[in-house]
Amino acid sequence: MTIASTPERNGMTFADELQIAGWLLTVVGQIQVALKQRQGFITWIVANAVLIALCALVGLWWSIGMYATNVAVCAWSFVRWSADAAGPRRLFAKRTARWSASPWS
Repeated sequence: MTIASTPERNGMTFADELQIAGWLLTVVGQIQVALKQRQGFITWIVANAVLIALCALVGLWWSIGMYATNVAVCAWSFVRWSADAAGPRRLFAKRTARWSASPWS
């Protein structure tokens, strides 16, 4: 028997697990974006992909459009933010110690 066909496992369904994963990834992505880290955009897009999968699994077809719109807005924000002179840190920026240079180095 596979995980997808098992209705409950430890009191949680696969849909529950997807919902929790999507929520956690959304929060992590928002924190990363608030800290001006580009990884936040990737995390946020992955979170929306998980939530799209959840909506497809449970048949919430109209909600898929909402999450697809979130992905488009996230990609648009990434492009706009990257164009800003004081934009976010590079994806693989070399970090300095907290007590040395500015936090945006």
